[in-house]
Amino acid sequence: MSRRSVALLVETSNAYARGLLRGVIAYQREHGNWSVSLPEQQRTAGPPAWLKGWRGDGIIARIETPEMAQALKRKKVPIIDVSAARHVPGIPWVETDDEAVARLAIDHLAERGFRQLAFCGDSAFNWSRWRQEHFLRLAEEQGIPCEVYLGTTPDGSHGSWLREQKRMREWIQEVPKPVGVLACYDIMAQRLLDVCREANIAVPDEVAVLGVDNDELLCDLANPSLSSVQLDARRTGYAAAELLEQMMDGEDVSNEPRLIPPVAFTTRSTSPLWAERTQDDDEDYGTPARLMSR
Repeated sequence: MSRRSVALLVETSNAYARGLLRGVIAYQREHGNWSVSLPEQQRTAGPPAWLKGWRGDGIIARIETPEMAQALKRKKVPIIDVSAARHVPGIPWVETDDEAVARLAIDHLAERGFRQLAFCGDSAFNWSRWRQEHFLRLAEEQGIPCEVYLGTTPDGSHGSWLREQKRMREWIQEVPKPVGVLACYDIMAQRLLDVCREANIAVPDEVAVLGVDNDELLCDLANPSLSSVQLDARRTGYAAAELLEQMMDGEDVSNEPRLIPPVAFTTRSTSPLWAERTQDDDEDYGTPARLMSR
């Protein structure tokens, strides 16, 4: 079989995307006979200039913008989407199981005795909205009240972050405490920790904070170090590569989403390792599951 030319339109600027690429590399080494094109780009980058004239066999892409979507729609090759944005809904896609993320976070916080929960999200992203919906539903099922903060991604300017910081501080000061908070991803969790520090709110005694992605650099830079859900980005990338190979072989592939559950939960300093619980609590929530700790 001749070597196939595959384009990977996936950013290298964050841990999750690099995990996707590691999964693709693992599949390619085990099964593929691919020549890979990987441009250096950020998350919302437009299509690379060479894509218009590219004559390859398949593409794995994080389709994060309408511009990228339009460019890919013109390519008559198999495409796998590894973004939750769904700018091209008619193609196969592989993504994180956000219900499993929410359940892992709820279990972690409930096992530690929290009777007040909150979700800190970013309204710009589907995966944040989906995590919020599942988190709220699961909290309601367990009879635990849950507050919601919906932020917006700061545009990078100092003034933009100051406005967002003020709004977040006012929100967290009003939330009943102690409270366990799931932030939609590690960057949002890091922002919340900054706000708690400025407002002299004790973490994790008053506010326990969980992130998502388990980006070790961000988690260790956070003050205090951030507890986080570890997504299985490598498996997601591997599954995407496997699907692409099937499509390039001419097989019919369903457009139904392939949702990959998280790997584990890593406990650091922003959530308690345990909590004082009564006998009634133990009957309600059972024995805490084994989780990774650092």
